Amino acid sequence: FCQAPGRRRFIRREIQRVCLIVHRRITLGRVRVHAYGGSSYLPLPESIKSREAVVNPKNIDRQCFKWAILAKHVPHGNRSRVGANYTREEHRYDFSALSTPTPVSEIKLFEKSNPGTSVNLYGVRNSEKHNNNKNKKNKKSSTQSVAYPLHIADEEKPDHFDLLLITGKDGDNHYAFISNFSRLASPQKNNHQHRLFYCKRCFASFEDRPLKYKLHGKRALAQHRLLCGVHKPIVPLMPKEGDTLEFEAWCKTERLPFVVYADFEALLLKTDRKQGVNTTAIHTHHPMSYGYHVVAAEGVPIELFDQFDIPRAPVIFRGSATEDDVAKRFVRDVLNVADKIARLYKEVNVPIIMGVEDCRVHDGKITCDLCSCAFSERNCKTAHHDHLSGRFLKTLCNTCNLKLKTPKFVPCFLHNLSNYDAHFIVTNLADDGDTNRISVIANTEEKYISFSKYINNTFSVRFVDTCRFMASSLAHLAENLSSANFDKFREVARVFASSEMQLVTRKGVYPYEYTDSWDKLCVTSLPDKFQFYSALTETHVSDEDYEHAARVWNHFGCTSLGAYSDLYLKIDVLLSADVFENFRDICMTTYHLDPAQYYTLPGFSFDCMLKFTKVQLELLTDFEKVLFLESGTRGGLVQASKRHARANNLETPGYNADEPKTSLIYLDANNLYGFGMCKYMPISDFSWYPGNPEVALTSYSGCARRMTLVDFTKSTFRILNTYTTPTTICRSYRTLAYRAGPLCES
Repeated sequence: FCQAPGRRRFIRREIQRVCLIVHRRITLGRVRVHAYGGSSYLPLPESIKSREAVVNPKNIDRQCFKWAILAKHVPHGNRSRVGANYTREEHRYDFSALSTPTPVSEIKLFEKSNPGTSVNLYGVRNSEKHNNNKNKKNKKSSTQSVAYPLHIADEEKPDHFDLLLITGKDGDNHYAFISNFSRLASPQKNNHQHRLFYCKRCFASFEDRPLKYKLHGKRALAQHRLLCGVHKPIVPLMPKEGDTLEFEAWCKTERLPFVVYADFEALLLKTDRKQGVNTTAIHTHHPMSYGYHVVAAEGVPIELFDQFDIPRAPVIFRGSATEDDVAKRFVRDVLNVADKIARLYKEVNVPIIMGVEDCRVHDGKITCDLCSCAFSERNCKTAHHDHLSGRFLKTLCNTCNLKLKTPKFVPCFLHNLSNYDAHFIVTNLADDGDTNRISVIANTEEKYISFSKYINNTFSVRFVDTCRFMASSLAHLAENLSSANFDKFREVARVFASSEMQLVTRKGVYPYEYTDSWDKLCVTSLPDKFQFYSALTETHVSDEDYEHAARVWNHFGCTSLGAYSDLYLKIDVLLSADVFENFRDICMTTYHLDPAQYYTLPGFSFDCMLKFTKVQLELLTDFEKVLFLESGTRGGLVQASKRHARANNLETPGYNADEPKTSLIYLDANNLYGFGMCKYMPISDFSWYPGNPEVALTSYSGCARRMTLVDFTKSTFRILNTYTTPTTICRSYRTLAYRAGPLCES
């Protein structure tokens, strides 16, 4: 089941919900969802029953939610079975708004009907429990039932309930009352002898053991809730002790042999469809034509294109009134090209061809060209080569050589894919009977960072937005490549003659809003200048741009607007290819990483940092430390503003000689984030500071401190009307920082 942007219709009948998702002519899925809730009695799992932390009243009706709530008020010795002991407590709460059985979604109705009450609900799942034993032969593992949050109240009211939802083998559910949360959660955390206080949102635990300079027990839990309360309830899965993050993407140091660049053009069909009260759609974009171009890396034999029938020239297709399934045809074409590339990767395996100079260079290497490790008997020297041509590439250790594998995807790059072209492509990724997988990295429900369509179990086409690497218009990016000899426009030069480069190495102009029907493509002359007006930007095309369009039309002998649009699209595709290929050249030369192997520039930059610094970042294993550091994260505009400031000097009107002379100055700093990232950065040895927080830290170890304001009065406010604040150190956090030499205090 793949959910794509489209219209939804929800039908609710009692406790069942039918969801029908339809987009145009394609039904993507039909799902019947049963409301999640409890009904009849179910026994507790044995591992939970033994903890004696849950009251599970045995009922014969379908009102287990009611009995679980009332169990809190039933005397301890008489809780196991529902009878008069429970019914005489019914007056305490209003259950009239609830269905029978009660779904989880109606817990909020109970809280609303009973002011002053709040309910947390936890589920149960099986987890493997390891018994630590120094003797490896005697190490055993068993399965235990662990709780996790399902529904957490925003605020714990005075009359609070913790309930457990048990699921039976047949999918039935049952509510039970948690009488001792600490006893329920303790076995799934550790076997500590001290009493533990638990956060009911994330299951973080705090020892009830006095500590000299650190909060403990209930006070530590209260401090933790200030941070945890702003996050969604989860049970965090933290890294293991000693886990580190370092550069491991050695396979991305190789340039992908094949990439595809593509683009769409669309008809702007006029409409006046209302979208809400204050919004009217004036155009509907319908795909009119597409173009794509396959680019091979240097060294890939050209004859492989012909051998596997891969197009070497740009492919342009324009639809018509009778053949308007342009987007579907595009998907079919690109998947067909990807299938040919997949067969090429699988079938071509040329043995290594080493010349005399190659052998001399290889024999002289004593360290790996990738990881720089010394060769050994266990990690021997190997000659890495291009399996498509047989060319010797570099000398690697055996470990690195095994990491450089044949690509399992071919990227298809479109400029502004996420905001525009994806809407054409996603809805056509699956034909009737197509069972191949679709993978999506979503930014929002209707905007995707990337998505992939598999052509078989292992190989896919990955659609990527080049705007996520270069957030600028194609016109501006192409202008940056301009030079006297046009040497940066390699792909354009393969298609057009040198005498035409002046015309095709800049972004053209096109009358988008004029092209509102298929008939307009049959116009045999260039539309008048006013037809190039854009209602979106409320601008007319310049005289220079219109003259350029006329020169292109005349030089290439365009016979219709459709032919001009095909040429315009071909130039766009080739410019996109040249822009990103030059970007790849720079990145490969500077960082020895191929951005075509990544989804976005931040992901690429992060790997560049790991590779360049060779740093090993220690991963945080304590969720409390994660919350502590996240609470100090700041971003966006930061300023101490004053609504009105007046200078008093000889050059200002209203100068008062009796008052002190003052002047105004405006200061700004560029690249504050970059400035901060160039300073010492924490990498390892994260630990809570065990010393007296009242004593200032004077060592060169980096630290992070939590501050609180004290004695905040009106007189204090006047003092604080600047960036500095009087502070008290509540908690400090120490760590080693990256870079050699003395460390500065943070």
